[in-house]
Amino acid sequence: MSLDKIPIYARFSTYADMLGKDVVAYIYAKEERLVDFQLSHLKFFSKTNNLNIKNVYVDTFGSNKLENKINLKKLIDENSNINVLVTGIDRLSRNTMDLFDIKNLCEKKNIGFYDISSDKFIFDNFFHTFEKVIEEIANKGSDEELQRTIDVLYIEPNKLPVKKTIKNTLEEKQKLVGGYIEYTYLEDCDNVAVVCNEEGKIYGLPPNRDIGHDIIVGNFFLVGDDAEIGEDRSLTEEQIAKYTKYFGKESIEKTTKKYNQILDSSLDI
Repeated sequence: MSLDKIPIYARFSTYADMLGKDVVAYIYAKEERLVDFQLSHLKFFSKTNNLNIKNVYVDTFGSNKLENKINLKKLIDENSNINVLVTGIDRLSRNTMDLFDIKNLCEKKNIGFYDISSDKFIFDNFFHTFEKVIEEIANKGSDEELQRTIDVLYIEPNKLPVKKTIKNTLEEKQKLVGGYIEYTYLEDCDNVAVVCNEEGKIYGLPPNRDIGHDIIVGNFFLVGDDAEIGEDRSLTEEQIAKYTKYFGKESIEKTTKKYNQILDSSLDI
């Protein structure tokens, strides 16, 4: 769904009865400006139709997969017997198996997802309309677009980067970083993702590399990120060469120096 094609609404009387007076909003976007854009449409829809958004859950950055949707999972855990507004089915996932998983989770909690762009509940008659759902998300990248194996650049503390070919599975990625995975990004680069240990700093893992806005601790790897498809992709040979040099010996020395400065500053407090 293209956000610039969201229709303007003029219905005033039926949505409160259909959705309930109180609703929840869910947003997924790669960039903050797109979060604001989606939120403005959801708020407009709610105000126009006398609905009250009691909470907003937002997932930003990372690949458009259920495994990365921390706040979508939180929404499902924290709510029941309520409807959720979204600006399109692809905000939940572009992976068909993810959509089945979301549907099953929400059935247990009596949570419905309402797509304001198509003006219908996403999971109504889901199995009967499955072919249509497949067609809708196929052009944006579905599980059939998934690369079963991917080339990544694996980086350990005080070691030079190493190219690895791994299975494109959550288990394989968790194995590389030694725990739950978290996605972040390099400055001025949105087509390569940094995948690291989500709890690395909690467990005191050793500093690895300075990426400008943060120092990554513990083992991490770089993977290609296709914003349109919303899936992890193999790094190109050019990207592997570029970031092998970028995270080379000078990067190790720079990170060690910066980390020691941080430690010295904390001791002075």
